[in-house]
Amino acid sequence: MGDEVSKPRDNDRAQRTLFNFDIVDPFEASTIDVFKDQFRRLNGHNPSAADLSSYYKKHPQELARRTGSPGRR
Repeated sequence: MGDEVSKPRDNDRAQRTLFNFDIVDPFEASTIDVFKDQFRRLNGHNPSAADLSSYYKKHPQELARRTGSPGRR
């Protein structure tokens, strides 16, 4: 019964980082650039394609803004 509480170690580290450095949930970021920065600072690596897809599903206006801006590739 007590093992269930101490089991998720990866989540512990992410939560400590979230609170220690005042990083908000990356998926609530207003732009994709802020999302990438916060995700990198929180997890120590760049977001995967699946993470980016999840962000764009929550923020379709950001996808429209990024694909609609000429010259940014």
